[in-house]
Amino acid sequence: MDDGFYRAFEDRYRGSRELITERLRVYLPFLEPLKGLYQDYPILDLGCGRGEWLELLQREGYAPMGVDLDEGMLQACQALGLPARNADALAALKELPDNSLIAVTGFHIAEHIPFPVLQEVVAEAQRVLRPAGLLILETPNAESLVVGTNTFYLDPTHERPLPGLLLSFLAEHSGFARAKIVRLQERDELRNEGQSIGIWDVISGTSPDYAVVVQNPAGAEQLEAFASAFDAAYGVALDQLAMRYDHALELRLNAIESKIAQGPDQEAQGQFVTYPGLQGALERIHIHHAEQLKLLHDNFQHAADVHEDRFNQASRAQEQRFHDLVIAQEQRFSDAVVAQEQRFVEAAAAQEQRLIESSVVQEQRFSQEVEVYQHRFSESVIDLQQRCTQLQNSLAEAHLHHSNAVQELDQVRTELNASLGHAHHWYLRAVAYEQQLQEMQRSTFWRVTSPARWSVHTVRTAPGAAVGVVRGSGRKVLGAAVQFVLARPMLHQRLNNALKRSPRLYMALKSVVHNHGMMPDAALASSLPSDSSVPAHLEGLSVEARQIYHDLKKAIDQKDRG
Repeated sequence: MDDGFYRAFEDRYRGSRELITERLRVYLPFLEPLKGLYQDYPILDLGCGRGEWLELLQREGYAPMGVDLDEGMLQACQALGLPARNADALAALKELPDNSLIAVTGFHIAEHIPFPVLQEVVAEAQRVLRPAGLLILETPNAESLVVGTNTFYLDPTHERPLPGLLLSFLAEHSGFARAKIVRLQERDELRNEGQSIGIWDVISGTSPDYAVVVQNPAGAEQLEAFASAFDAAYGVALDQLAMRYDHALELRLNAIESKIAQGPDQEAQGQFVTYPGLQGALERIHIHHAEQLKLLHDNFQHAADVHEDRFNQASRAQEQRFHDLVIAQEQRFSDAVVAQEQRFVEAAAAQEQRLIESSVVQEQRFSQEVEVYQHRFSESVIDLQQRCTQLQNSLAEAHLHHSNAVQELDQVRTELNASLGHAHHWYLRAVAYEQQLQEMQRSTFWRVTSPARWSVHTVRTAPGAAVGVVRGSGRKVLGAAVQFVLARPMLHQRLNNALKRSPRLYMALKSVVHNHGMMPDAALASSLPSDSSVPAHLEGLSVEARQIYHDLKKAIDQKDRG
């Protein structure tokens, strides 16, 4: 629909900005308590139209935001600098977080949207509203016979009339705590209970508009602040007008019957018709009222038929539009599925291609790495083989050296055994010579020749007498030193250990000390090597011979252990 057309339509049939603003003031008492509950006052107006409500809210200190899909309406808001934007009502609600608004309003928008969408709008409004927040939906009142049968269909964008009980139930079903139906825009004289009304007032006098004001759950103290607004009575209902009309008609008939029963006085006889004439008049009045009631019934039935036909046509049109929408949605869904499948196939093919390329690259890298590792392994094997060869050569050389060493050891052992044999031989000969010498010294011949030997010895040793005197003095000094050392065990032990490092000097000094009686036998025995290892047939050896024996035996033992 052309944007300019609908704005022009609104300007003619909705009313001026001043009139609409004045009518909207009826909702301010509902909003006023919210200022005592919250520090900020954000309000969203769905289908803001020309912005009369936005302008009024700004003047009252609230922070409104309007949304509308009609560019012509939005231009009127923008011309006044009002906060409004082009957006769908349901989409605008879904963009908001929970508990973010104090009120959601929609004036003459509910009748423009399909009922399933209206259900979503009410549910989303309940979500975004804070505790005690308000949802206000104003719509044409189908309770009015004129509206329900005629003026509602004047707007070509209307879907279907919405009875107040339906909107109230929808709000309560969506989670709101309470609902109030506020009837609006009836004529002022119809609010007076004493005002007489006619049949046309019954037909056309019902409030042409109404609003359902619903409130989010909150604490009892918070809800109490809204009691005056929710408890007040608003507008004129169809049943009220009908009852008022019936009551007025009954009063008139009762008055006529009372006057008839009393009879006319003399002065008024000329002013009233006779009883038969009155009876005829009453019959004519009754016939007239019956005709009027029949005409009213026929008109009402015709209007109901027209309304039912229009409703059926609207329902069929709505079903057709819904069917078309479903088909279009299915087609879009099918197209989306096909496109998604195509994208998925393309993505899968691209992914497969990337995997193949990656596999080829990975295989090439793996082959290169395998070649590198094979080359390194070959080099390692060659190096290992070279080292094994070197080790085998070294092992062969070691075996050769071992064999040579074994041969040399055997040769040394042989030579050592031969040397020990010779040493034992010469030892036995020395023992034999010593025994012969001792036998000779014990013989008579040795005693008889003693003077002669002494004479010869004196002649031979005379030149060395002086040397002997010197040696005697040295022996005395050495003897005193020996006695000094023996008297001090620590010094004796240290000197003994030091001298043992030079076996020859040690044995020579020990022999001198022993031969000249410079050391007691007990001290000498403690310093001599143990004879436990000396064979029995060698116990008669001298100290020097024993030492030679022990040295030889020690060398042989070390050779055997090596």
